[in-house]
Amino acid sequence: MSPTTLLLACSWLVLLGIFFGLSSPSRPELSCPLCLQLFDAPVTAECGHSFCRACLIRVAGEPAADGIYCEQDRTLVCGTQLPQQKMQLQEACVRKERSVAVLEHQLVEVEETVRLFRGAVGEQLGKMRMFLAALESSLDREAERVRGDAGVALRRELSSLNSYLEQLRQMEKVLEEVADKPQTEFLMKYCLVTSSLGPYPGLVLVPRRLRCGDLTYWCQGTSDVTSPQWLQQILSESPPPARLDIQLPVISDDFKFQVWRKMFRALMPELEELTFDPSSAHPSLVVSSSGRRVECSEQKAPPAGEDARQFDKAVAVVTQQQLSQGEHYWEVEVGDKPRWALGVMAADASRRGRLHAVPSQGLWLLGLRDGKILEAHVEAKEPRALSTPERPPARIGLYLSFADGVLAFYDASNPDALTPLFSFHERLPGPVYPIFDVCWHDKGKNVQPLLLVGPDSEQA
Repeated sequence: MSPTTLLLACSWLVLLGIFFGLSSPSRPELSCPLCLQLFDAPVTAECGHSFCRACLIRVAGEPAADGIYCEQDRTLVCGTQLPQQKMQLQEACVRKERSVAVLEHQLVEVEETVRLFRGAVGEQLGKMRMFLAALESSLDREAERVRGDAGVALRRELSSLNSYLEQLRQMEKVLEEVADKPQTEFLMKYCLVTSSLGPYPGLVLVPRRLRCGDLTYWCQGTSDVTSPQWLQQILSESPPPARLDIQLPVISDDFKFQVWRKMFRALMPELEELTFDPSSAHPSLVVSSSGRRVECSEQKAPPAGEDARQFDKAVAVVTQQQLSQGEHYWEVEVGDKPRWALGVMAADASRRGRLHAVPSQGLWLLGLRDGKILEAHVEAKEPRALSTPERPPARIGLYLSFADGVLAFYDASNPDALTPLFSFHERLPGPVYPIFDVCWHDKGKNVQPLLLVGPDSEQA
């Protein structure tokens, strides 16, 4: 039975007792053990005893009370230790208040951290927006520049093609005029037209040659055609009706692709005039007098000197020219050399001792190993192997842009088709020198030279 039900039952019993005259203080189950009177607003404690509300409040407020005693014989009725429980309750409230204070302090710290984090994120987002805006502007300018350069190259190609087509129309018109003329006059007119028809880049013309029966004539100019001896020889031969083998230029299906490849090459800067610096060369290297050819000698070389500009361990050499700004493009003929490395070297990088070929040490290199494996010397423990074409490149083109932070390597074996191999994308810390790691001759297996290609397309 619950305490509430018990109290209700007691109240009803008291009322019934009063009604029937049965109420008597001698009934202990209906009396308060403190005042020994019938219950007045009875309250049941957790221990199970019932008291008048006023009696329980009075006893609980007495100092040093360690229990509840009967009013007559001071017998302990309930040792509930109410003051002690009140003290424990107060201590629990204090602990709770302290915990709440700690939680509130932690909440303030979290809110402050969130506020600072939001501020930092907002600042970084602002910087990123500025960077993206600058990048977009730079890309727009670069696209406009490339669009302009491409338009100029295409217009130049179109102009040349139109000029050549106009010459063909003139030739056709002249040939139509003399189609019914005697053979001698026809030959004179034909040689006159073809002598003025210049070659068109990218199109192949058969030599100006006519076959008339078994007689072959090579047109060298109108003066030869009109010479009496030559004409007399033609007339005396009395050849059969002429059969003309005239092969006109044919534009192949990939003409547009060829024009694009030429345009891509035309957008590159002019070939840089570079020469090797003999004072920087390893003692095993032999530099030609023109400064554009270097090879590793198989003869035993003397030890390196004390000059800090000279390589003493790496079989390498740099150019006399230092690059510090703008755009540059140069080409190196590597041929069938099985091992080499090319790139740029920071001007303040050390040339003494063994070179650690990574960008953090001031070296940006691309090399060939074992005659078949192209490697990019990136920031890693080992170079990064690249997908090597079926035939390794015989000529390497290097493009350097300080403004864009790009060092690109191309297969330039075909002068009209530059094939990308690898690119470094980072701004160089300062001036650099083109570097050429010729590598050890490997007992005659790697003696092929490296040659700098000059603007006149000649190697020395």
